[in-house]
Amino acid sequence: MKFTSLSFLLFFLLVYCLHWVFRGKLRLGFLFLASVGFYAAWSIPFAFHFLLIVVLNHFFNQQILKNKSSFWYPVSLFVNFGNLFLFKYFYFLWALFFEVTGSAFFAPESIQGFLNSQFGVDSITLPLAISFYTFQMVAYTIDIKRGNAEENPNFLQFALFIFFFPQLVAGPIVRHGEFFYQLEVWNAKKEQLFEGYYLVFLGLFKKVVLADNLSPVIEPVFQNPEHYDGVTNLIAMFGYAARVFCDFSGYTDLARGLGKLLGINLPENFHSPYLSASVRELWTRWHMTLATWIKDYIYFPLGGSRVSELRGYFNLIVTFTLAGFWHGANFTFIIWGFLHGLTLSIERKIELIRKPDKTIKPPKWKKFLGVIYTFSFFVFTIPFFNAPSVHNALTMYGRAFTSAAGERTNKSELVLYSLILTFLLNYLQGKPSFPRENWSTKMSLGFLLLFSLVITILLGYLAPGGTEFIYFQF
Repeated sequence: MKFTSLSFLLFFLLVYCLHWVFRGKLRLGFLFLASVGFYAAWSIPFAFHFLLIVVLNHFFNQQILKNKSSFWYPVSLFVNFGNLFLFKYFYFLWALFFEVTGSAFFAPESIQGFLNSQFGVDSITLPLAISFYTFQMVAYTIDIKRGNAEENPNFLQFALFIFFFPQLVAGPIVRHGEFFYQLEVWNAKKEQLFEGYYLVFLGLFKKVVLADNLSPVIEPVFQNPEHYDGVTNLIAMFGYAARVFCDFSGYTDLARGLGKLLGINLPENFHSPYLSASVRELWTRWHMTLATWIKDYIYFPLGGSRVSELRGYFNLIVTFTLAGFWHGANFTFIIWGFLHGLTLSIERKIELIRKPDKTIKPPKWKKFLGVIYTFSFFVFTIPFFNAPSVHNALTMYGRAFTSAAGERTNKSELVLYSLILTFLLNYLQGKPSFPRENWSTKMSLGFLLLFSLVITILLGYLAPGGTEFIYFQF
């Protein structure tokens, strides 16, 4: 079920109404079953597969809580990463072996024939949300091993922690310390409900009005850049910057808003990323839950910056290359992550040479130039993030920077207006008083329902036809 579909609206209204009827374990059980049903609406077999992984992880965690040196810890990591590798990276590695060896054994037809004869399927399907739920479960297991997680939840609590449907498909990646304590004081306040409504409609606006209207304009360019002129290829890069922010932060707003309506606060995932003055700052504001995950479970274990200077640069590049690879089994993502890691290393080297006084606030013009540099870098790495192949990405660069001839888009104004709104949304996101804390005391429920009706009609009028959220593919 798409968050922007009528079927999800009916599903959520039913869950919302019944959810507040139950108390204690009944509420836990009901919300868990609703979350499983939400996932099963996509695939019943994969819902059972997901449930099995959760059961195994709960068993592993119980054993590790009893004995931090338990052999179940490496077994747990093997099961989780093995599950992720099988479904997400198997074809990538298989194709790599075929390219290197040229052996008929690794030919695509051989694996397709094997799957067909043994399992009656033509290919391995990527389960929905596998990257997100794997990282969430692995983080919890590692924290137990480190002694940083002593909650010892029962199965229902742990299963809801992983299955909770508002954030299940594309995050944010929730940590145990942000979730379990809320189950002990589970009662939504009036302010929480108003914040939930606000975030839901803000997320719908970003997704339906902005991201979905940009998609049909820019996606054909990424798929066939050679058909379009240099200006259109450049416009597509900037358009995608607006689309990916509105799409992904819109999903996060929806997830957080739906969570608040159910009495659960989920962590923020974006904080005005396009107003960052450096790539380093960008990664403290963009996809924040993933950024903290890779810092805590990849970068720090590699040694972080507490090593030699060269090793520190190596750690940064490896960390972000792996972060790129997490997004998808494609060389485009590997290059995208590598470029971010390399740029972060260069920024660190420049900072070591200049040794700026961090107690002095930089002038506004310097901040402005930093924002232009950071956003430009983000935009010009986008072809490797969104193009289906390295060839397409390089073609986009070649045409964009050589003023190549070809078809010209007539939607440049739409991209421009969307970019302006995107920066406005980034600006408002950075205002701590937006929305104002006292809104909930001044707005009546009747006004809120009327506002919701108007927004719903507006969204229905402006919607071009829903597209999947970008991060659903990861």
